[in-house]
Amino acid sequence: MIPLSNLSVFELRGNDARQFLQNQLSADIDAIAIGAAGFACCCNPAGRVLALLLVMPLEDRFMLVLSADLAEEIRAWLGRFVLRADVQMAARNDLFVATGGAAAVSRAAHGPVAPVAGLSYVLLDEPFPDLEPEKGGGHHWKAEELQRGVCWLDSVTSGQFLPQMLGFERIGALSFRKGCFPGQEVIARTRYLGKLKRRPLLLRAGLGQALPALQKLSLETAAGPVSAVLVDQAAVGAERWLFTVVRAEQEVTPLGMVVDGKAVSLARFDP
Repeated sequence: MIPLSNLSVFELRGNDARQFLQNQLSADIDAIAIGAAGFACCCNPAGRVLALLLVMPLEDRFMLVLSADLAEEIRAWLGRFVLRADVQMAARNDLFVATGGAAAVSRAAHGPVAPVAGLSYVLLDEPFPDLEPEKGGGHHWKAEELQRGVCWLDSVTSGQFLPQMLGFERIGALSFRKGCFPGQEVIARTRYLGKLKRRPLLLRAGLGQALPALQKLSLETAAGPVSAVLVDQAAVGAERWLFTVVRAEQEVTPLGMVVDGKAVSLARFDP
C-alpha cells in the first residue's frame, strides 16, 4: 500500500454535474462510465493546463482527484462558472488517495476502478492507520506515473503548458471531438495547424539532488543543443526520472544534458 499524500479529493454533485464537467474539462466526460475513471485537464482560456484531474463518476456525484497543492485554487476556479447550474462542490478532506494491492483495495471507500493509463488509484476513508506503507514506495510510484505520462502539476507549473506539450492526449485527458471547453480553440488550432513546437520528453539522469520546477536544461543531440524545462521529477536510488518539456518540432534523442553549466549523464531506456 502506498499513500499518495500529494493528492487531494473534492466532489461535485447536482443534476447538472456531468454536463458542467463536460463543458469545463478537456476530456470527454460523457464517455467515462459510472464506476470507471479517466484523466482530464482543467485549462484556462489561453489553453494552458491549470491542473490534471482524475475524474471518478459515481451514481450521484463525481469525485475529482488532483494535486493537493492546487485543490483549493481549482475548486475556486470551477466555482466561477457554476452560475445557475445545479452543481455543488465540496472538499473531501475525509478521503485519502492511495494505490496498492489487496490491503488498500479492501479499505477502499470508492474504487478501485479499472487502471487508468495502467495505474490504479483508490480512495480510503481513513488515513492508513494500520496498513504498513511500502518503504520508498512513493518514489517508485511517482517514477511509474511519470513513465506512463501522468504528471500532476503544482502551483509552480500550473498554467505554463498546453496539454499537448505535456503529452496529455496520450493518457486520454484531451479529446478533440467533444466540443467546446475553456482554451479549446487555442488547443485545436495548435493541433490542426501543426504549430506544436514543444513536446514532452522523459529523461533518466544521474542526479543526486533535486532540481527546482521550471529549471532550464540544455540537451545535447546529434543535431546540436536543444533547450528544455523541467516539469516534475522522481528520485529512485542514485538516479532521477525527469519529466521535461523540450523545445523541438520533432522527437529528439538526447545524448547528454547540461544543468547550470555542468554536464549530467543520461541513462538510456525505452520510453
